[in-house]
Amino acid sequence: MKSNVKHNKIRNTGILFELLVRKITSDALENRNNDTAVKLMREFFNSKTELGKELLLYRAVFNVQQMSEEKAFHLIGIITDQRKKLNEHLLNTQKYNLIKEIKNHYDLKDFLNARIPSYKVYASVYKVFDGVINELTDYTEIESLVSAKFTMVEHLTGNLTNKESKNDVQLFETIKGQEEDLRLLSYRILIEKFNEKYAELNDRQKNLLREYIYNVSNTEQLKKYATKEAEVLIKELKSKVVKVDNTVTRIKLSEVITQLERIANVNIIKENHMTSLLIALEITKTLDTLKS
Repeated sequence: MKSNVKHNKIRNTGILFELLVRKITSDALENRNNDTAVKLMREFFNSKTELGKELLLYRAVFNVQQMSEEKAFHLIGIITDQRKKLNEHLLNTQKYNLIKEIKNHYDLKDFLNARIPSYKVYASVYKVFDGVINELTDYTEIESLVSAKFTMVEHLTGNLTNKESKNDVQLFETIKGQEEDLRLLSYRILIEKFNEKYAELNDRQKNLLREYIYNVSNTEQLKKYATKEAEVLIKELKSKVVKVDNTVTRIKLSEVITQLERIANVNIIKENHMTSLLIALEITKTLDTLKS
């Protein structure tokens, strides 16, 4: 079978997953009641599907620290060997059905228009996978495959100078079965639960949630952002609490400050910490409104 080793964005499993994640994020931030992207992700990218298994191989390229060139080539070898073991017919059928569903529910041009961090790396993984499951027929195909493999090596060794890759913000850790898939939904549920009780999110709340979604797998980065936000909120609320006359309100504000002080010292940021931060931001927003 002939292969041109050309990248096809809409057939790139890693990119399709990233685009669905972004759709979930944008729907949540804009308070849109649309579960289509969530349903598609749960149906097509769970641990039992060939698409879910291929996604694991894509994400394996992003889930490692900088390594030596020798180890990078070795890792690529392991990943491509695993790629050969997938059921190609079943994978193509699942990918066809997913693309069909995307076309049924979204404007395809708009859906594909979102910027994908590390696009070059995703494209290279696609080409390498395409190369190992098909027969190469001429020099240009071999040249394209080699170039793609070296891009992967440069990424794994931390030597890829592509600006897009340097600014990469990882959205999610690899899907590790249904439990990890459900973890993806916690972000949306968090927003829905919050909006049931409070008003729409302001910019600071949205920024906090963006950090949560973008760094759900990067616990250190999430902790850094959340603790910094907690420290800022503590200062803000302490400056406001002294100006509150109502004793009960002052006690409640003091309790919120105590919760924030705990967040500033935790090792792992959990969903309840995020809720506390959102509530604290809501309180400062309300106090500012009353003041004005």
